[in-house]
Amino acid sequence: MSPNYTTIITPLDPGRVDACRQHLRDNAEPRLSGDLMECRPLFRFDKIASLHFCSFVILDADGEFAPSLVFEATFDGSREDFLNELLKIAPQGMHETYRHCSDYPVSGLAAPLLIAEYLVNHDVGANTFFSGSPGRTVAQIQGESLLRRDIVTFLSKRCRPGDAIPARSVGLLDEVRRHVIRGQDDNRWAEQIAPTPWEIRQRPLIVAAAVIAALVVVCATGIAVGALFSWGPFVLHGHIVRAFEHVSRIGASIGNFMVSWFPWIASHITIEPAILHTLIALTGVWLIVRIFELFLTSWTRNPHDQLFINRFPLQIAVIVRYALIVFLAGSVVLAVISGMTAVRSGGAVQPGLWAAIGRLVIVVLLLAVLNYWATSLKLAVQLRPYDAVRENVRRLLLDLDRFAMVIVIAVGVLLIARHLPFAVSEQIATIARSIVFAVLVTVAYGLIGILAYYVIGLFIFGLIRTLEIRDRRNFSEPAGLIARARENARKYVREEGGINRYQNHLASITSVKPGFIRCWLLRLALFAINLLSRFWFNRGELGGIPTILSARWVMIDGGKRLLFLDNYGGAWESYLNEFIDLAAVKGLNAIWSNTFVTADGKSYGFPASKFLFWRGAQAEQPFKAYVRQSQVETIAWYSAYPTLSVINVNANTELRQSLFKPLNYSETDTIFRSL
Repeated sequence: MSPNYTTIITPLDPGRVDACRQHLRDNAEPRLSGDLMECRPLFRFDKIASLHFCSFVILDADGEFAPSLVFEATFDGSREDFLNELLKIAPQGMHETYRHCSDYPVSGLAAPLLIAEYLVNHDVGANTFFSGSPGRTVAQIQGESLLRRDIVTFLSKRCRPGDAIPARSVGLLDEVRRHVIRGQDDNRWAEQIAPTPWEIRQRPLIVAAAVIAALVVVCATGIAVGALFSWGPFVLHGHIVRAFEHVSRIGASIGNFMVSWFPWIASHITIEPAILHTLIALTGVWLIVRIFELFLTSWTRNPHDQLFINRFPLQIAVIVRYALIVFLAGSVVLAVISGMTAVRSGGAVQPGLWAAIGRLVIVVLLLAVLNYWATSLKLAVQLRPYDAVRENVRRLLLDLDRFAMVIVIAVGVLLIARHLPFAVSEQIATIARSIVFAVLVTVAYGLIGILAYYVIGLFIFGLIRTLEIRDRRNFSEPAGLIARARENARKYVREEGGINRYQNHLASITSVKPGFIRCWLLRLALFAINLLSRFWFNRGELGGIPTILSARWVMIDGGKRLLFLDNYGGAWESYLNEFIDLAAVKGLNAIWSNTFVTADGKSYGFPASKFLFWRGAQAEQPFKAYVRQSQVETIAWYSAYPTLSVINVNANTELRQSLFKPLNYSETDTIFRSL
């Protein structure tokens, strides 16, 4: 069961905002007592077994926007069940809070169903929601935490000096199962396999389906673009054949040179010269593209230096390189086919059986040497990190080694093909040629489709860059917000004391920059992140950030403002540093570069980004000042497991799942090391 959520935003009576704020401070804010939250009498959130997190936030009046009260909650089960239980546990507290709202039902507690309906009607949901521990219920998280504590307690007593200790960790694990799990009625539930959401179970299939769907879309786009130029499949096939002929002429001189120096190629492996020349020329082109790609990669290794001007050609180089690999593979297959049909033409004499075996042995030895070289190249960088130049040379040599292995394998196939009966060889050759050219035509359509999308993307990014340049005239630099740190102090009192020793809550409200394009760029970014959160970032981290327990982005006021509510582990400063330093900075820029904040009558934009994804939040101090200015005080906040981080939650689940799996000695030792 994945957590459910609600985001209830209700309009506050402008004259009762301060009274509502004071009521929540006095009656809703829990206290931290040990590992548990000590809730106030009017808001016994701890009695709601399904509740993970909840908070109250007040959005003050801001220009055209009236003040409003925000209540967010993350819980197990349905929204209706949660709200009914909330109104059953805290009826007086909720009534005293929402009577400050301008459209609250006059009947109040006399008609609790009307209150529930009122809350449902003001639920705005979320455009994007992320959970760091999907599939885990509150009971499971709390139970697995207690289970880990019981195991650690048992082991600390079991392994005291003077006690007999099992010679192997497997013996200790058996004792843990016997005494801690099966020997205690409260822990026997841990023998059951924890349920896993289907999005996590089927993650490889989902990724494969997404890749296949993307390939179908780009190929369909390539076919549509090809139709504009009258490039049907047979026409494109003709273009590929003529391109092979042209490339063959380029590689002819090199091929003749190789045959003159290595005559055994012609005497032992019969390959049509045109195919050999094509293979040589494509290898040369692939080598040039790979060197260009490695150059761009070394230029952009530092995340702070990754810019559109080098990432765009780098991605095109990668795509072209993979397309060349497919055409190289097709050339190798065509070379194999030519060798298989060489016997019929009488251009080659079948070698003796022992001679063929000897050559196959040589092929196997060459493969072993190349594999050894590849392993050495992989291990070299682990033993001693290389500088940028040497690392690029190492990667290039590794690619050449793998390519050489493919060629050697092809040679071995050619040797075997010479001993096949001709009837089989002819049949295979006919089918294989058709398959090869069908694949090459498909790849060509896919390449055309991808390049078409990149052309469209180039236009879109050019438009985005135009908007970014215009924003410099319309919005002040966020560096001007740094001096407002003292005025914003009230917003982060919670981070410096109180109940947030292990977990924190962040509430942020920003305005969406005017214009149709900015609004839809933001919606598209939120839609993409929501998909990734559900189907890819569902193992405890979002874009490499492992500290977010749950987060939501909500576009409110008709899409004019963006509300961000986040439960995270650790300190505010280190949390934001993770956004700056990791790959998540691109998603961060894609969202908040479309927003701005106001202070002292001036509008301040997000730190200037370049082409939407780059720069932006990497300007550390202006970015943090922008977040502080957008931050809203969290008046009341509750967590069902306030001392656990996302890493703790997921590690506890992994421990419980491992206890009753068949494990080898290494896996068993890993469990005890993690404890």
